[in-house]
Amino acid sequence: MRAPRIVAIFLAAGVAAAGCSTTSSTSSTTAPTGIATAESTAAPVETTTVVVGEVVLDLALTIHVERRDSEVTSQREFDDHVATLEQLADLADDHGAILNFELSTVFVQAVDRWGSTFIEDMVGRGHGISQHSGDRSTDGLTGQTRVDELTRQRDAIEAHGVDINYLSGGCSEEPGWVEAAIAAGFSAVTGITEICLSSLSDEALPDGMEWIHECHNASICHDPLHIGTQRWLHPWTTSTSTDWLTDDPNGALVIVSAAEADGLVAMSATGEADAAAAMEQWNTMLATLLAAAVPGQVNLWNLVLSVGPEPDWEVLEAIFADAQTRAATGDVGWVVLSDIVAEAVAEAPTQPADPPVVYTDTTPDLAGNGGGAASGSVCIPPACKPSGATLPQP
Repeated sequence: MRAPRIVAIFLAAGVAAAGCSTTSSTSSTTAPTGIATAESTAAPVETTTVVVGEVVLDLALTIHVERRDSEVTSQREFDDHVATLEQLADLADDHGAILNFELSTVFVQAVDRWGSTFIEDMVGRGHGISQHSGDRSTDGLTGQTRVDELTRQRDAIEAHGVDINYLSGGCSEEPGWVEAAIAAGFSAVTGITEICLSSLSDEALPDGMEWIHECHNASICHDPLHIGTQRWLHPWTTSTSTDWLTDDPNGALVIVSAAEADGLVAMSATGEADAAAAMEQWNTMLATLLAAAVPGQVNLWNLVLSVGPEPDWEVLEAIFADAQTRAATGDVGWVVLSDIVAEAVAEAPTQPADPPVVYTDTTPDLAGNGGGAASGSVCIPPACKPSGATLPQP
């Protein structure tokens, strides 16, 4: 059983009629300087620590810091990119949320070129850092060449004092990507999309997904895995790229799946989202996942936001505010994804294998797009393909 989480609830005398707030760190409420209020003469804030039990659902928000090729040569472009990311971190901090920044190779090059302390600053604020290898930096690489590139990317980030145990977007159509990640010393891979199924053997490929072999463009076949709520909720382990959907409790690499929230997908594509629709789906997904959570194992909702375009701040704030309210009751809790990876690694040998995957949506993505080789233009997934994201069904 995982360790209980502690939530500290702060109540100030005399402010109950105006509502109360919750936070995860010690704080106090004071009136603005020079303004006389009833609260300013009230008794000091009382702190009550309440054990609310184990958080039912871990929330990991992975931020794909997409490549902007010009930011290596233009400090202004880089500074604009960083300003958006810092604004995102400010909003997260205001609501007790944790971000997991997955950095493209170009962004890291710009960090070094312009002497930025972005990585150190975000770690200091309690956010996670890892690498985003789904930026075409590993396209066409196999064998030791792939291992060397993954290692180079990690070394460039770890030079800033960060320890990285997972990478994002590390799959390929060719067999060997799982083995390469293991050989490069990673414990987990995130950012898994349907094109990753291309490496599976014919025996391991889900029925109805044969069309994936016709797709050679990760930007087109970019749907999340439709593997059912229970399998999607729980990271699993493997050691082979030809059968990585099958859970091997003794596997050497954790697979962290994700399902797209429509509001975050829309922000990733255009920066705009429908607030009402986004929150309706958010609530539906949370209800489904909370009901499906299994005590004593990792229960994770991994969400993805690409930046990319500037996010829809109003919708993002609504999501953070709702999660903050739920965190106060112990239903959910934001996590540093590398911590959950370590938990999943430790958990795997102690539990039976997860059930076989029953694929829930085999609709081809190709529809008029061909699926041939990607063009030379740089694409910010999932903006390259309209999202048809739906809630995975059990």
